[in-house]
Amino acid sequence: MRRFVGIYNAENGLSGELRYVLGKLTSNKSKKCELCEITHGLNPFGKPSWKKELSNTTVDFHLLHKNEATNQQIEATSGLPSILEFSDHAWIEVFDARAIAEMNGSPFQLFQAIRGC
Repeated sequence: MRRFVGIYNAENGLSGELRYVLGKLTSNKSKKCELCEITHGLNPFGKPSWKKELSNTTVDFHLLHKNEATNQQIEATSGLPSILEFSDHAWIEVFDARAIAEMNGSPFQLFQAIRGC
């Protein structure tokens, strides 16, 4: 089974979440995370459409905040957010921040793209 991980451009924990929300409210582009738009949007508990797509997929897909990712995962990215696949004993970036942004916050588009890569 193929294995994927999405890495947010945000840190886990209360302070990380608060920094992200403040950045979003002030339109701070350096704090922007298009992967967050796909999974949460404005809902801190996650988009219902995200939960539906995740429950309907057979893809092994996990989410990490940047402070939860391994050094090998971070080194495989061209920047955050990023989606990586574990292949041949290494993490490989399959979608960079630009590609994630082109998914327009759509969980359906994300999983359609993963199935197509």
